[in-house]
Order: sequence, then structure tokens, then C-alpha cells
Amino acid sequence: MMTCHQRDYRGAGDLDAVLALWCAARAIDQGDPWPSLDTLRAELVARQPEAPDAQVWEDAHGDPVGAALLLEECILVACARPGAETEALAAAMLAWGLQRVVRTACGRGERPCLFVPARGDDRRFIALLERSGFRADPWRTLRMRRSLRDPIAEPQLPPGMLIRPVAGPRDVAAVAALHGAVFAGGAGALDERAALMRAPGYQPALDLIAVGPAGALAGYALGMTAPMERERLGQATGWIEFVGVEHSQRGRGLGRALVLSLLHAMRGAGLDTALLSTGAANLAACRLFAACGFALWHEIRWYVREAGAEEEVLAYPADASGYARRGRRTLRTQWRGAGRRSLPAYPYSRPRRPGGLAQHPRPSRRGRAPTGWWRAAGPPLLPAGRRPRNSYEVKAYSSS
Repeated sequence: MMTCHQRDYRGAGDLDAVLALWCAARAIDQGDPWPSLDTLRAELVARQPEAPDAQVWEDAHGDPVGAALLLEECILVACARPGAETEALAAAMLAWGLQRVVRTACGRGERPCLFVPARGDDRRFIALLERSGFRADPWRTLRMRRSLRDPIAEPQLPPGMLIRPVAGPRDVAAVAALHGAVFAGGAGALDERAALMRAPGYQPALDLIAVGPAGALAGYALGMTAPMERERLGQATGWIEFVGVEHSQRGRGLGRALVLSLLHAMRGAGLDTALLSTGAANLAACRLFAACGFALWHEIRWYVREAGAEEEVLAYPADASGYARRGRRTLRTQWRGAGRRSLPAYPYSRPRRPGGLAQHPRPSRRGRAPTGWWRAAGPPLLPAGRRPRNSYEVKAYSSS
């Protein structure tokens, strides 16, 4: 039986080795294809040396066999070296994640919860999650893909509409404003849009808008390339990040026209596969994407567990000063209804609210709903009063 040593992530000294682990796992289609390698790299670069929210497991020779990190302080993503994906290693990663969320959540007065995405066909991992006390959430995310080598229908635009790339600061501001409206708010939409446009996978040709006869913005669609997947795995893939349509223009086929136009643009950029994420309960979005040639790739199930007393004792020793005084609110969660909104599918940006052709969180009688994504993709259940801070959390809420 292989013995592993666990330690904190050491920053730049571990970056290449940890990315190599994820590349090896993605090369054999291990685990969830989200987040992208570029997103993982950005998250790892942002970690300081000896970061406590990222861990590395090594074998007896000091070679890394597994890595795990927390996104948004509550979403566990991990990978293992092919051939070393043992149940003991996976259990150690889950145990670390539970202990870590205790430290981060209790300090804010929240009940610590850990969210773990699992592929629907990974029965061994799902069985381990269930034995470890995790419960399946009703929310499920679909990863869909489409070959760009197959024929792509020509978009049929509503009368008077024009689809073209974003051009200039005025268009950027208009798209950010519509994004904020479609996503039920979002004061930081312009900053988030600027961050997207600085990402390595951004290409202006994949940033499309639909305008009416008077030049008014009616919708938008954004695609992102995956440079690291292409460089390291030879995969020329791209993600449909957002598709959003102004409320008064819905039901006219504009969303379909934007998706088809974006597919043509992605093919023109040299990509051969388009990917996206959508909520399984969003039947309208699923039908739209299926009509545009997308097929199911993976079903992602979300599992959640509240850290119990055992994890709290492990995370906070008996003599830990101040722990007894840490207030903790009772976790209030809810299952949130569906609406027609848009989905961020490729986690580069930091949007705060879901909108467009997606599952839209709505208030529940059982408590106040968190309002808001990321792709990252995260989890559909959050403590009451806590708003998702970036695209990972809306990733689980949204759907197109």
C-alpha cells in the first residue's frame, strides 16, 4: 500500500508539478473538466507559499501524487496522479477539506460546509462521499460539448438585428450594464468585464453583441479559448462563457442566433470543440443547446456536508484561544427555483449574479436567498446572508 505524506502547497516551487498532475488527469479524462487549466493556474499563482487552502500529497520519494485546493473557501477540487487514485488518498483530501472549511467559516460566524462536485459516472467516488457523510444536492450541472468540425447552421436573426464583435469602450460599458441587469444586479459588472478581457483565453472575435436598428444592445455572447489545454494537451477547445438576451427581446430566436454565431467564430479561431455548462433542471436551455448541436458530456452531481464536531476538534485544538467565543449562525439553506437567465460556463471572470438563459436563484419562504456565479463553477446551497463572491458559486446556480 502506498504511503503518502501531506503538506501545504509551496507556491512557485510546486506550481509546475501540481499543474502536471492536473494535466495527466485531464489527459485520461479523469474527474470533472472544470475548472480549466488556466483557471487552476491563476488560482494557484494567487496562493502564497505554505498556503493552507491548497495541499499536496507526496509519495515516499517526494514525488507529488495528489493535490487539492479550496475555491471560494468551500468548494473542493482535487486530482490524483493516474494509477495513484486510491480511496485512502481521496478520503484524506475530503478530511482535509472538512477541517479547512471549519477554520474559514467559523471565523465568519457561519456553519462550515464543504461542497464537492462529482461526475455522475464515478461510482466509487460517489460511494465514498456517501459513506463519508456527504449528501447529494438536487442541483446537477451538465457539461456539454459540440464538435466544430460538424456542420453549423447559419444563424437566423430577427428582423433588424445585427450580430458583430464588441468594438470600443462604449460597447464594453453597454455589455457590462446589460450583464448586470440580466444577472439581477451587479455593481461590479464593468470591473468583472475588464478582468475577463485581460484573461489569457480572451479573443475579441469571440466577444459578440446583438444590436437593433437604432444601435441598442439586445444581447451578447462570449466565448473563451483554453490556451493551456491546447499547449499541454493538444486540445483546441473553447468554452461558451455567457449568453444573455435583453428581456424585451426574448422569445424571438436571438439566443439561438447568438450561440450559432459564436460557434462559427470559434471555428474561425481554429478551435475544434466547444464546451459549456448548464443546469440539468433548465430544460429550455438544454433544448436550445441540443438544437445547436451540443450533446451531454458529463453530468456533475454536487455533494455537501456540514463539518461536525470531529472536524472542529481537529481544526481547533482544545487550547485554541478564542474558539469557544466564535459565534456561529445556524445554517439556513434552500432549494431555489428556475427562471430564464444566462450562464457563465468558463470561469475567468468574477460575476456576482446569475442571469440570461439559466437557473436564476429566487427568494424562498425558508429564508433569504443568496443572490448570485464560476465557473467556476459553485454549490447550490450556501449559508443565509452569504452572497457568492465570484463565478465559481454562480457556476452551480447558473445554467447556460
